[in-house]
Amino acid sequence: MNPENITSATDLNLLLHTINSISDAINITNMNNEILFVNKAFLNMYGYSAEEVIGKNIEIIRSEKNDKELIMQIHAGTMNKGWRGRLLNKKKNGAEFLIELSTSVVRDEKGKPIALVGVVVDLTEQIKTEEKLREAQDKHRSLFMELKDAVYESTLDGKFVELNPAGMQLFGFNSFDDFNRTNIIKEFYLHTEERDKFKRELEKKGYVSNYEIEIKKPSGEIAIVLETAMPVKNKKGDIIGYRGILRDITELKRNEARLKHLVEKFEAINNQLKKSEEELKNINASKDKFFSIIAHDLRSPFTSLLSFSEFLIEDIDDLPKDEIKLFAEKINESSKNVFSLLENLLQWSRIQTGKIPYEPITFNITNMVTQAIKLLKDNASHKNISLKNNVNNTSLVFADEDMIFSVVQNLLSNAIKFTSNEGSIEFTSVVKSKEVEISIADTGVGIKEEDLQKLFRIDSHHTTYGTSDEKGNGLGLLLCKEMIERNRGKIWVTSKVGKGTTFSFTLPKG
Repeated sequence: MNPENITSATDLNLLLHTINSISDAINITNMNNEILFVNKAFLNMYGYSAEEVIGKNIEIIRSEKNDKELIMQIHAGTMNKGWRGRLLNKKKNGAEFLIELSTSVVRDEKGKPIALVGVVVDLTEQIKTEEKLREAQDKHRSLFMELKDAVYESTLDGKFVELNPAGMQLFGFNSFDDFNRTNIIKEFYLHTEERDKFKRELEKKGYVSNYEIEIKKPSGEIAIVLETAMPVKNKKGDIIGYRGILRDITELKRNEARLKHLVEKFEAINNQLKKSEEELKNINASKDKFFSIIAHDLRSPFTSLLSFSEFLIEDIDDLPKDEIKLFAEKINESSKNVFSLLENLLQWSRIQTGKIPYEPITFNITNMVTQAIKLLKDNASHKNISLKNNVNNTSLVFADEDMIFSVVQNLLSNAIKFTSNEGSIEFTSVVKSKEVEISIADTGVGIKEEDLQKLFRIDSHHTTYGTSDEKGNGLGLLLCKEMIERNRGKIWVTSKVGKGTTFSFTLPKG
């Protein structure tokens, strides 16, 4: 055998093996379009055996749906410099599918065309991939266009590259040109240093999530947004821009602030209700105790009245005149105490129910002190007590005259009651910027420290006998407190046992 023939046979086998290993379908036809050769990929693609296609016209694999002009272009293009394009083919089972065909012509040594070569790529999977890619792109584009949050891409130096309609609306742009020439850093960051802080965090973590910033719109309105972003990198891994989403939470923040305000308001109201409820419970408890004490105080003088009056009824014929006089004095004293207690109770109840009119006027309290001293000077003279009015002549107050006269009279009566013979009582005043302070100081017995805490309280009802065994009912100071506070003032007491007591109160300056 000729060695050259062996080499040619080896080359031919190598060529066939190479062609059959190619994944694209290859066919060779003569100039009459009769199939001379096909590779294995062709047979697998179309479902034929070699015997079924060799010698057949290439038209057996072409779909009738192809445009006839397209088929004519294939032959003309092949004869020129080759043709490349897409058309429909069909398999042995009749199934049609789209292919990409590349053709070329084989010529002999003289340049005469002797065969046509076709290389076929099945586009079925590629079309599916392209379709999925197109669907994904459509979805992403639709999402980009319809998303209510602003979606953007920007350069490192703060220029918008891409911005969706929601972003256009957020920033107040009307066209691409508007946002394309806008400097984000200078025109939209309320605090420009936030941009650098944002960049540092993004470059450090590789992303930022729900980064809260304030931006300013062209209208001047301030908006609060949450930014989620990541860097855009080139093939070298260098950051060339940023891509992210901005969510406008301005209204949400406002609603949060409103809700917080309402919650705080409701909490304040709730606390006030609890406080009022507690105060009401304490007031009711105090009043219950108060009425219990008053009932006891009423019972005592009535017991005396009944006892002495029964003695008189039963033994008046046998009693000497001086004993009858003594019983009459006791009855009179008990009657006065009952009357005083009832009168104070009536006045206190009228204050509580608002039935005593509050009619403030401007008056000089010096004159009122003078009137009270004249009214009670006989009580003081029985104990040789000196009464002094050192109230400043300019002590003008704005208050209800009747109420304040009742207070002054009550405090003076108490001072006389608890001041020993030869003692003294002095009224003084201090005129301040917004109020006048009145004090009445006596040289009486004084009040113990523990008893000072019981004064002016409805639930304690502290009362003692005067230096001449004068009986008090304990309601006077409570009435004084009610009337002073009704006139927007304060009342307090200081005392030292054996040295005397000073009652002071303030009234608005007239």
